[in-house]
Amino acid sequence: MDKTNTTHHASRESYEALQQELEKTRAELADAHAELDSLHADEDSKYPLYLTDTGLEMAFNQAVSLRDRVQSLLNNAELSDSDRRRLLGSGVRRYGFIDKVSDLMAVNTDFIPSFLDPENFKTTLRRLETVRNVNALLQQTLRLNTDILLILGDEAYRQALSFYGAVRDAARRRAPGASELFRIMAAFFHRGRRTDEEPTEPELERDVRALLHGRKDGEIVIKNEKPHLVGGIHEVADETHKPKGAWKATEEGEIR
Repeated sequence: MDKTNTTHHASRESYEALQQELEKTRAELADAHAELDSLHADEDSKYPLYLTDTGLEMAFNQAVSLRDRVQSLLNNAELSDSDRRRLLGSGVRRYGFIDKVSDLMAVNTDFIPSFLDPENFKTTLRRLETVRNVNALLQQTLRLNTDILLILGDEAYRQALSFYGAVRDAARRRAPGASELFRIMAAFFHRGRRTDEEPTEPELERDVRALLHGRKDGEIVIKNEKPHLVGGIHEVADETHKPKGAWKATEEGEIR
């Protein structure tokens, strides 16, 4: 292939890649624009909140106070991840077993070992029940607070979309300064591929051609093993799409 044909081929590939990127960007913006166009369609679905700055500040201060009180019960310590894995805890079955043992011990005192203090066991069980109840209340509180967070986030996002839509319309009318504002906000809707995803076949083929023609730095490794007694392995490591030293996800897990 002569130099002219090679240049033409490379230009055509670059044009096709540019077209694919443009289509991808249009698709990404379509989600936000669809939300924007239906912004006023579900105004009746809003959830009323009875919020005041004073009430929110009071709730925050109470949450801080509760956190500090619980922390003091732990003697200002905190379990490590290894501690949490080591301790048995009291799930539904274990708690049921503990409660049943408490009932059986009360009427079978002859079987209580000498090193077990029945009163201490009762105290521990009573405190366990109290903490379980506190945990249930905290879970309810977290759910309610998360609901408020969702409602406020939805309202703020819709208001932000209203401004985005006004700027978008102004940019279409070529109002001075609107195009630059639109580009700044549109960047938030550009979703790049996650770092743990394998490239698609078109992306992989494009990367291979780019490496072959010297238009991109990187390394591509493809490994495939047919399954025998266990599942096979299929790995694709495309370092042209990720920071140096990182690997794509595989069917068996993630390699880093």
